[in-house]
Amino acid sequence: ILIAHELGHRIIAAQYKFDIGLPNIIPSITQGLAGTITPLKSSPPNNKALFDFSIAGPLTGLATSIMLLVTGTQLTQIMSLDSSLPVLPVDLVRASSLGGGIVEYFLGKVAVLPNQGSNAFLELHPFAIAGFVGCLINALALLPLGHTDGGRVSLAMFGRRGAFVTKLFTTLLLTLAGLFGLDDMNILLAYVLYTLIWQRELEGPIRNEVDEIDFSRGLLGIIGAILVGLILIPML
Repeated sequence: ILIAHELGHRIIAAQYKFDIGLPNIIPSITQGLAGTITPLKSSPPNNKALFDFSIAGPLTGLATSIMLLVTGTQLTQIMSLDSSLPVLPVDLVRASSLGGGIVEYFLGKVAVLPNQGSNAFLELHPFAIAGFVGCLINALALLPLGHTDGGRVSLAMFGRRGAFVTKLFTTLLLTLAGLFGLDDMNILLAYVLYTLIWQRELEGPIRNEVDEIDFSRGLLGIIGAILVGLILIPML
């Protein structure tokens, strides 16, 4: 999944002819890995290039993750009862409306019932676990914070002032979600803490920040934001 994510970035960077570095890994206390950030070694030519580069990785990663999650839950259905499968905490599965909804669709409501306690686990095929965690990782990457992919998308869409306001609003929203019980696994709170320490600044200047992106890219950005919401908002 991370290879697919990174490949999306590198194809666009090669298309627009600017240099990027090796991805930096973001650790996570919940799922082990919260994603990667690919640094820019040279400046993209314009906002369109920055937008395409930034959104290509997460969308490629999300497509791969959803495919693996659907395939893995289908394989879980047909495996014998004595199969030894890895597990995910039910609370973690319920942390994503989209991911948990896919699991619930294939395995039934009983599999993801609420209030089962911290010791409740769900056996899933490795493809399903990889796909579920991949959905979380790529959705986090699209949050408009710092010089993450989402921060760069926000910069290309709204300009520096708009991206700064969006960052402040997102940070406040995620912090409140963590403090008021909407983030039981502390996925969002941990990511916000990381961005507050290591992702405080927006992406550096690009060669042309005047030309705006077109309507189709703006629409794609909105679709990406809806996907992020579906993945990161917990099941009711």
